[in-house]
Amino acid sequence: MDKRLKNTKTAGSMILLMLFLFLLSPQSAWSAEDEAEILIFSLSPEKVEEQQGVLQIQISTFSPIEKIIVDGKPQKFPKAASLVWLKIPYKLKPGVNIFKVYVKTKFGEARKIIRIIYETPELLKKAKLGDSFQLITILSGVTKDNIEKVEDNSSKSKAFSTSILFVPSYRFDLFDDSSIFLRGVLMGDQHHNGIFESKEVLFKQASIEWEERESWAGVLTLSLGTNEAGTREIPLTSAPRDSLSKKYKRATRDNVYTLKAKQELEKGTTWNWQIDRKKKLVEGSNDDSGFSTALAAGYVTPIFGVKTTFGGTLEDTNLNGAYKDTEAKKAKLKVDYPIPPVSLGIQYDFSETENKVADPSLECVTICNKKTKNRNQVYTLSFNYPAAAWCIFGLTQKHERQSSNIVGKTYTLNSTQLQVILIY
Repeated sequence: MDKRLKNTKTAGSMILLMLFLFLLSPQSAWSAEDEAEILIFSLSPEKVEEQQGVLQIQISTFSPIEKIIVDGKPQKFPKAASLVWLKIPYKLKPGVNIFKVYVKTKFGEARKIIRIIYETPELLKKAKLGDSFQLITILSGVTKDNIEKVEDNSSKSKAFSTSILFVPSYRFDLFDDSSIFLRGVLMGDQHHNGIFESKEVLFKQASIEWEERESWAGVLTLSLGTNEAGTREIPLTSAPRDSLSKKYKRATRDNVYTLKAKQELEKGTTWNWQIDRKKKLVEGSNDDSGFSTALAAGYVTPIFGVKTTFGGTLEDTNLNGAYKDTEAKKAKLKVDYPIPPVSLGIQYDFSETENKVADPSLECVTICNKKTKNRNQVYTLSFNYPAAAWCIFGLTQKHERQSSNIVGKTYTLNSTQLQVILIY
């Protein structure tokens, strides 16, 4: 008896549930039909550069339209129409403009917000410049197969290190085409093999820049900066300490004066030049202190639709030591090819550095003029993946080769680097 009663209750519950679903289903269908009953489209571009224009709207329904209101104003349309095109003249304010559309039919109603952005020259300039404050953080890990840069016939040491780099900047706009930037750099690394702790570096830099964007040379920048580098010291000695951490001894202090310009010739094609004057101070070594002057130039243009960069640098270094003065020539070729969702970069760098004065104490590989001459080549393959507007992942593989006429200066080095770039 109890079992029969239990089955009866179960059957009754099932009947009530089915009746509820039966009553609910038509309501859900009617609700969905109401939502899909009215379709509202904007036929106008979302971004415009003219203040006055016409907003074009298309409205499509499955039943006769009874009422159309745009920004509180009733609109005229053919009686009992189910397909309507509207043309509404407008005069925009700079920035985002909102148009509210309301449509009612016999069986439903719908609302939609249409946005049109009026991009004035001032807004376009500000958008190009970005926010006044910016902070770029770069986290990286690097593996090197020849950390000490020994020759190929010597025993090589492999090492893994991580680093963090902060690059903050703040912009003060003086005029529409002129700004002052305060920039900083802070970088520290850590070697995860204790025997290479002495190679850890702590680097700081601060600079002030004046940028003129409408000059005869394009975007013209004058920069004054100073930097300091410290190296990890184990054990600690009485050597002058780094200004930020006492674990590091002060290695170098430089003052840098820069004049540079960048000009856009046409879309995708730019050229740039830069002059650097550096006063270099090496702690505890007057011979390695002195001045250097560098002139660099670059040209960027699409070749067969692929972004291609050419660059070159001439550098003249005059140090206090009798045999320390050098001349350097550098060249760069880079190709950036987009392979969505990543970007592929292939780069070749070449440099040649030669001492100006012969040093009789040098031991040459073969007969030479006793002037150190190093040739360095770097082949780079990189992949960058923009996961978001504020986050980029990068993977870089480098092969570096240096040849020299001096004993112990020839080596090869391979490195693999993984980076995460965060932009605030």
